Amino acid sequence: MSTSSAPGKIILSGEHSVVYGAPALAFAVKQRLNVSFTPDPLPRLSWFGPDSVHELALEKFSTLRHKLDAAFEGYLKGERSISEIISRPAELIFYTVDIARMLGNLERLPRGKVKIESEIPVGAGMGSSAALLAALLALFSRQRSPEQLIEQVRHCERLQHGRGSLIDAATVCLGGLVRVESDKALRMGDLPKALGQDWYWIFTGTPATSTGVCVDRVRSQFADSSIWSEFSDVTAEIGRSLDSSEALSPLIKVNHRLLSRIGVVPSRVNALVEKIEDLGGAAKISGAGAVSGDAGGLVLAYLPSCTPEALSLPLGSRWGTIAGSNTGVIAHD
Repeated sequence: MSTSSAPGKIILSGEHSVVYGAPALAFAVKQRLNVSFTPDPLPRLSWFGPDSVHELALEKFSTLRHKLDAAFEGYLKGERSISEIISRPAELIFYTVDIARMLGNLERLPRGKVKIESEIPVGAGMGSSAALLAALLALFSRQRSPEQLIEQVRHCERLQHGRGSLIDAATVCLGGLVRVESDKALRMGDLPKALGQDWYWIFTGTPATSTGVCVDRVRSQFADSSIWSEFSDVTAEIGRSLDSSEALSPLIKVNHRLLSRIGVVPSRVNALVEKIEDLGGAAKISGAGAVSGDAGGLVLAYLPSCTPEALSLPLGSRWGTIAGSNTGVIAHD
């Protein structure tokens, strides 16, 4: 049996604005996604998820890849929305395995069973899909170049995120603190100490709109806006303030207000942020947010005087302390 794993991620600053060339900062978290592969002689690949099993005959992989590539071209031409490319999550998994075969110059597709186990909340803005793709690519391509893996994760992820950025792919592949600007990724080191004590993640629920839909909506309204220079400035200031939670806190507030201006912070999440600020803290969404509905995915919160228990969160909400991972994607024989 072969295995691989990749961490989740939290965006500190720069979601959305990174698409327009502004810098973004993100860090890998301790929650990981694990993939295992057990070979067998049957001419198909099976994916065992938490609640279901999906299979695809090996001779159908190429057809699926061409179909999804053509669908994405239709999206780029404005003929379909990003949500119309993938009909079920298994398609993205099988597509990625075929890309891994090509990346690794393998003559044949792997035959066997894939099992996926994850500590990363799905739909929470913590990079669960990027972690899955990175783990699959590392496992099946045996590619050891981080740059190659990052590009291929982004290539596969485009099918659900559209014209997204490099930030998710780079962070789950490299681990630690990562900076992305103008499609270039740099690992800055380990998680800063300022993001240790009193920092939390709060899951407000899976957004009603996907990352791809959010990115496209923001693009349609703000593509030529000067607001991206404001995002760039606050991200730069955050990068210079990573030694102190007290210095970071007011910048997180500024970042939140910028995200609210582009319409990706649902009113219920905005009320949560206001409550956190009233308690002497600061918070912002981390990830795409949402352009409809009440849930906004992940919120990054600084609470120096209490824990999220004091927030009377709605039933079903989850939270945890921030704990980073200095290890990116890894594969084991």
